[in-house]
This record gives sequence, structure tokens and C-alpha cells, in this order.
Amino acid sequence: MSTPEEDALSWAGDDDRLTTGSPQSSKRDASGASSVKKPRTKAPQKAAETAELPASLSSAALIGFGIFAGIYLLFSVAWLITALRNPTQIADALGNAMFQFGLWLSVAAPAIWFGAVLYLGKDKKVSTRLLYLLLGVAILIPWPYVSWAG
Repeated sequence: MSTPEEDALSWAGDDDRLTTGSPQSSKRDASGASSVKKPRTKAPQKAAETAELPASLSSAALIGFGIFAGIYLLFSVAWLITALRNPTQIADALGNAMFQFGLWLSVAAPAIWFGAVLYLGKDKKVSTRLLYLLLGVAILIPWPYVSWAG
């Protein structure tokens, strides 16, 4: 008869499940199973080694990325206000179309910069990515909005 501790660690029918299977499977050792075979090439070993590296960022890095995301969102909103307020009309149709395209591209530029830094810099150090984000903040300042607001 089993003790209450042993009963707590097993389910009814566990013994039936363990003994079912083909007679050959009980005679086979673990090295014969296809799921446990050792890889024949070096490539899967390298992939397994890199998979064990931590893929998470530190809390400070996440806070930094969040602050920059907020800054870039504010820049996009400021460029959107600039684009909607802009009364400039150019007489030439092609020139006007190019001006409007550039104006709306400036609305998308902060989001494009932020996404490009995170996507293209995923193999770089965190400090390098934060430096590129800081460079983007300096480049993408919405000067028309700043001069209208001031």
C-alpha cells in the first residue's frame, strides 16, 4: 500500500501509461532515439549556444528606449501639427507635390528613425543604439513647430 505522499505525486493510470508501448521501445536505450541523437554538424551546436544567451535588456535600457519612444512620438505629433497648419502653396504643381510629400515624410521620419535604429541595430550594443537615438533627436527636431510655439 502506498503512502499519502506517494499518492500525491502520481495520477491514477500512470502505471498503465508507462508500460504501454512497443516491446522494442522498452529495449532501446536513449542514444537510439531520434530526438536525442547528437548532431552531426557543428552548426546546430552553435545555434544552441547562441540560443542560451539572454535576449532580454536591462531595466535601464528599457527605460531609455521608452523615453526615446515618447520623444519621437512627440516629434511626430509636432510635425503633424506643422503639416496641418502649413499655409504654404507653391505655384508649380510638381513643386507643390514634392513639398507636400516632404512635409508628410517629416511626420513619419521620427517613427522611421526609431524603427530603423531598433531593427538595424539589434546586433549592436545597447549604448550604441541609445547614441543613435540621441543623434536622431538632435536631427529630427521640429523647428517649424518650435518657432511657431515660441
